[in-house]
Amino acid sequence: MKFGMMYLFSEYGEIPQSQVFKEFLEEVELAEELGFDSIWLPEHHFTVYGMLGDTLTMASAIAQRTKKIKIGTAVVLLPLQHPVRVAEQAALVDCLSEGRLLLGVGRAYQPGEFAGFGENPENSRAMFFESMEILMKCFSGERFSHKGDFWQVEDVQLYPAPVQDPHPPIYMAAVSPPSYKLAAEHGLSILRGPRFTSMELVKSQFAEYSKYMNEAGRDPMGIDQPLLMQTFVAESDGDAKNIAEKHAMWYHELLQSVLPGAPGKKIHKGYEIYDTVRQKHAKVTYDQLADWGSAFGTPEHVAERIITYAQEAQTNHWMAEMKFGGMNHEDTMRSMRLFAQEVIPRVNDRLGKDAAA
Repeated sequence: MKFGMMYLFSEYGEIPQSQVFKEFLEEVELAEELGFDSIWLPEHHFTVYGMLGDTLTMASAIAQRTKKIKIGTAVVLLPLQHPVRVAEQAALVDCLSEGRLLLGVGRAYQPGEFAGFGENPENSRAMFFESMEILMKCFSGERFSHKGDFWQVEDVQLYPAPVQDPHPPIYMAAVSPPSYKLAAEHGLSILRGPRFTSMELVKSQFAEYSKYMNEAGRDPMGIDQPLLMQTFVAESDGDAKNIAEKHAMWYHELLQSVLPGAPGKKIHKGYEIYDTVRQKHAKVTYDQLADWGSAFGTPEHVAERIITYAQEAQTNHWMAEMKFGGMNHEDTMRSMRLFAQEVIPRVNDRLGKDAAA
């Protein structure tokens, strides 16, 4: 099992926005010191829900402060930028990090982001698929041209070439059969963040992706399969609730305000599922989070949650979102240390014993 950390870069109004990034870089250095395998960066725009508009610029900063930890994007929003530019930036980060980039890509889902860039959300699937085609051509190492519905590319070749051959591992945010099929065709990992999703649905979605992978002659568990969960560790369940509750509730309140179906946010074709998620977020309580895609509590409790998801949801890479809803710097680092010192050994010991049996 691998263990990573996901950051949303949300701001709770208690510190200057610039300090969010300063503290993040300090936490990245601690994550590497503690032995975490990866750091993941999400792209969002125009809201304090997520203030990182350029994941690959931040990835470059991390590359210069660390030596071993993998640097992932979760995700670069392909419909909102030129795919050749994404390929150039990714290749440069892979060079600067000496081959540590994990390139996660997705469609975007927030209506405000599409509106801000003047794009139609109903074109996002077609744009994403065409962008993926161009990305793969960029990473082929050959000169090419492309004439598509959304982008025209004339006689280009990618320089510099990435360190990882033929390209950094690519991950797709995927929640639908067409996306599962595209990921399987290219042998790509999928990124999952099953908030408010039953274990049965998580399992059935991965089974569908696995079906396409098997049809393509690929083993879905032979590659990295991350799963994102809000995670907070404390000495007692009471301490975890006292610290995490206000941050978790603020996160969920803010999330429902940016989703399709929120006031002033149209539900475009293909995004209906997000309105269902939004309505569930509107009713959530802290105690319900234990069953809806979170792991809060003692090291023993958090370890058991991870083991359950590893065994039932087919994940081999736990992406812990430990800093959410404006969680303060000291509480985040304390949770990180407890996770590294007491949760990871429990999980590895248990999964190792189960595998041997």
